[in-house]
Amino acid sequence: MAFKRTAALIVVLVMIMTVSTFAETKKITRLSVSPLMKVPAKGIRSIDEFKALVEKYADRIKEGFEKADAASIYPAFMEQVKSGTIEERIIPMGQQVQWMLFYSEKQTKVVKDVQWSGKKTVNAYAVTVELDCKKYDIIVPRVCGNVSLVQEFNKYAACDIKVTPAEVHVGEPVTVDMSGSKCATAYEISVLFEGKEVVFKKLEGGETTWKPSFKVPGNYNFVAKALNPDGVVSQNDCKASTRVINTPPTCDLKVSPTSGYTGDNFTFDATGSSDKDGQVVKADFAIANKKGGEPENLPVSTSPLKLDKIIKKSGIYTVSVKVTDDLGAESTNSCVSGPIEVQKKLYFLAEAGPMVAKGTYTGYVFGRLGLCYLIVPEKLSFILSGGYAVKLGGVAFKNHFLSNLLLNVHFNKFFVGGGFGFSTKVRNAVYEDGVLRVEWKSNIDIVGNVGYDVFKSFNKKGSIFGELRVPIKKGLEFKKDHEILLGFRLLF
Repeated sequence: MAFKRTAALIVVLVMIMTVSTFAETKKITRLSVSPLMKVPAKGIRSIDEFKALVEKYADRIKEGFEKADAASIYPAFMEQVKSGTIEERIIPMGQQVQWMLFYSEKQTKVVKDVQWSGKKTVNAYAVTVELDCKKYDIIVPRVCGNVSLVQEFNKYAACDIKVTPAEVHVGEPVTVDMSGSKCATAYEISVLFEGKEVVFKKLEGGETTWKPSFKVPGNYNFVAKALNPDGVVSQNDCKASTRVINTPPTCDLKVSPTSGYTGDNFTFDATGSSDKDGQVVKADFAIANKKGGEPENLPVSTSPLKLDKIIKKSGIYTVSVKVTDDLGAESTNSCVSGPIEVQKKLYFLAEAGPMVAKGTYTGYVFGRLGLCYLIVPEKLSFILSGGYAVKLGGVAFKNHFLSNLLLNVHFNKFFVGGGFGFSTKVRNAVYEDGVLRVEWKSNIDIVGNVGYDVFKSFNKKGSIFGELRVPIKKGLEFKKDHEILLGFRLLF
């Protein structure tokens, strides 16, 4: 018993002599005083021998890791020794370690903050243990087998970036997700457009996602770096991309009215056009006559996208529109309205038919040419015509010229009107029932007519009409001196 106490006292004295304190650091000048593992006299001679000794003294080593508050590292250390990479290393003079395991008094002990202060370098085996996001640099001197933690440090972060969706519309956000990265506490993200950085973003404080949006269409490339707690950036490539598209606007066209007359106002309306990812800022109207010729282009770039157009020339037209959004994209759908019928207001006139002149109701045929102007289309028209009446018999009556200046009021297909006319000599003086009838000379007539439109097409109209002409010459009487006409009138 006295011998054991003496031996223990000697060991303690040796430890006191070999470990001196300078501030918090223990300086060691000898390594073989309290070896953790029983190593050969000349030290551990090979890696295989090192592996065998570690396996043999696993319990001691495990106890030491637990006492060093590094129990979680032990399994990874043992696995690395068993099947991982083991390096040979030279421990330089002045090497410091965070803790060292040794064996004394039949138990594993730990001494922390230790510095090798011997006069020579020491050969050792080195094992790098990776656990979670840490690396642990562990050395084992070949002369004693004491396990020592040189340092622990943060692993490089492994960067992972995902950008979704792969394609978005202008103004829609994309999601940049860095949550797949490992061992990172911050992220730096550069967004490149056409080779130039347009946005830089740093995520920290637990942020792992970012939702930017872009106003210009094109391809956007994201280059990211992950930073570990020491601020060291990741080394792996970390890239993603997305495409921002500008959907062309959709045009919409309404034309009102779709038929009318020269000089009327027509409204071209593109206000119903829309843009999914922006605004419609311009409308290019084009009006074309089906008879040919260059279309007339009518741009509108102020709100509302609407145009009032007075069409001065008769024809059948088509109107189209192409709209442009705020990023310059043009509509690709077709917006054409037509046909739009613009009828003329001034027509040529031709009319003919039978006629009788009162006296003995002598028969005639007549024909006239002239003009018709629609003062208010479908409501009020003006006629100027002139022609010739040819008698079919009778001695006193004469072939004569007759003309009209009429104003007609229209009620759907019916019309009625009146005015003045002029006739050349219609009849010589003649005895009738022993009474001399007054000569029917050239004269101003009061004219009335009524009619019905039998057909109507673009710039054409056909009507039947009845006409009553009464001279206003003194000596002529209505019931004895008048003309009745029944005719067909064509406007073209």
